[in-house]
Amino acid sequence: MRKLFILLFLFSTAASAEVYKQVNPDGSVTFTDAPREGDATPVPLPPANTFRPPAPPPMSSSPRSRKADIGAYTGISITSPANETTLRDNAGNLAVAASVTPGLQAGHKMVLMDNGKVQAESTSGSFSLSNLDRGAHRLTVQVQDDSGKVLLSSEPVTVYLHRHSIRH
Repeated sequence: MRKLFILLFLFSTAASAEVYKQVNPDGSVTFTDAPREGDATPVPLPPANTFRPPAPPPMSSSPRSRKADIGAYTGISITSPANETTLRDNAGNLAVAASVTPGLQAGHKMVLMDNGKVQAESTSGSFSLSNLDRGAHRLTVQVQDDSGKVLLSSEPVTVYLHRHSIRH
């Protein structure tokens, strides 16, 4: 019986092939697609299993794909200054560089946050801040789409800014 199932399985892939059962002189049973003359009996096979795949989703006519809006970015980071950096600048100037992987998509922007408040926007990843107060600045960069939705946010980088003070 096991032979029968194996042979039926093997022959089920060939939809147009016929299978014949033959009883050999020693009493053993053989299944074949090329019968001997005389004692071959056709074996009815069930219809072949078929599968119709679902239709592919329609192509978008818009130039931007939906994937770009829902997470095409794999990483974003502040590349300069390094975390826990102490800077001395009496004018309170700070240059920040950020990178996003893959590159920024059309209509998207990078937004620099300082202690949770928006400080600057860029499409190149370069930010220049001036007249910052002295003290700790917790910087993060976000990628936002054209509607302002945050798609990705960097790990925070803390920078300590020292400025000359009349009191010190």
